[in-house]
Amino acid sequence: MNLCYAWVLALAGACGVVPWAHATEPLRLQEAVSRALGANPALAAEAAQLDAVRARAEREGLAPQYFVTGELENVGGTGSLSGVNSAESTLRIGRLIELGGKRAARQALGAAEIDQQQTAADATRIELTSRTAARFIEVAVDQQRLDFANERVRQAERTRREVAGWVSAARNPESDLRAAEIVVANAELDREHAEHELSSARTTLAATWGDTIPDFDTVAADLTDLPEVEPLDTLLARLPNTIDQQVFSREARLAEARRRIAEAARKPDLNFNVGVRRLEGPSDQGLVMSVSVPLGSRTRAGYSIAEADAQLAAIEARRKAEQFERHQLVFEKYQELGHARTEVESLRGRVVPKAEQALAFTRRGFEAGRFSFLSLSQAQTTLFELRERLVEAYARYHTLLVELDRLTATTQDTFP
Repeated sequence: MNLCYAWVLALAGACGVVPWAHATEPLRLQEAVSRALGANPALAAEAAQLDAVRARAEREGLAPQYFVTGELENVGGTGSLSGVNSAESTLRIGRLIELGGKRAARQALGAAEIDQQQTAADATRIELTSRTAARFIEVAVDQQRLDFANERVRQAERTRREVAGWVSAARNPESDLRAAEIVVANAELDREHAEHELSSARTTLAATWGDTIPDFDTVAADLTDLPEVEPLDTLLARLPNTIDQQVFSREARLAEARRRIAEAARKPDLNFNVGVRRLEGPSDQGLVMSVSVPLGSRTRAGYSIAEADAQLAAIEARRKAEQFERHQLVFEKYQELGHARTEVESLRGRVVPKAEQALAFTRRGFEAGRFSFLSLSQAQTTLFELRERLVEAYARYHTLLVELDRLTATTQDTFP
């Protein structure tokens, strides 16, 4: 997929393939995708399969080969045919003479098979790029979750110390200290879970290029930057040229090539050979020739043509069904993307700032003895939950943008 897309710019900051430096530097999205495209076994398999298809196309496009036949008759019999004195030996050279343009039809089929495999390789590259981007985003989100979890632990420990002081001064009941300790324990559990999730996400991302142990510690991504998406009409206009539609086009071309071979098979081929026969008895030699023609070629070809026509009809029906389904998916993802942006703007513009103000106000009141520990704990919980919800909205927006790019990707959008 073209890495100059807006979501890549937002997450990574620049276009182009940048080689991976070393583990002490944060991993960037371009580097992750470049590594995946350079080392993922799926792409190696597609490349090897393309080589195999090309070799098969070259072989099938060759002209029929010559063949040599040797015959020995009237040897080792009885009476006058005993021994080799009456033997007849024949040496023939022959070849199948193709009629009806069969070789050209095979060559066209080979070219169609190569195009089909090349399109399959492009589709794999686009899918791999999207999957790598989605996994990269998940790592970035889990990093932010861990940051929040660490902050929550710090806040809980700070509050526990404050409550312990107030309990010692007999201003707060002992139950507040126990409640504060429970909050600390829960925050530490949440942090442990966040560490586990981040470790899993990093391992999953590294697996994209075949590493079992990540050689990076962090990723560099700005989740807060929400790039604008193209208008819905522009995205829908790309659907007839998407990689999936190109797959159907290549399948149709393949079926048409097979139909052309079937049509060429209506005209039977000639099996012609010529040779020399030697008669040992009179020690004479003579030329021999033969021609053979198969019968029933038109009937057999008719069935093959009918099969190809049915395959073409099936491919066209599946292509239309896929286009309708893709139209609905793009519309659905576009609407979800708009909702995610609205949620982000509302949370970071109004809701989270108000929660921060409420926490600051509650803390001042708690320190002054006007608010209880429960009020402070609820204000802290509310703020952290809203921050986590904001991160989830960021992640949803970027993930949906990647998905929209994948759904509307064309063969021109493959990674350079």
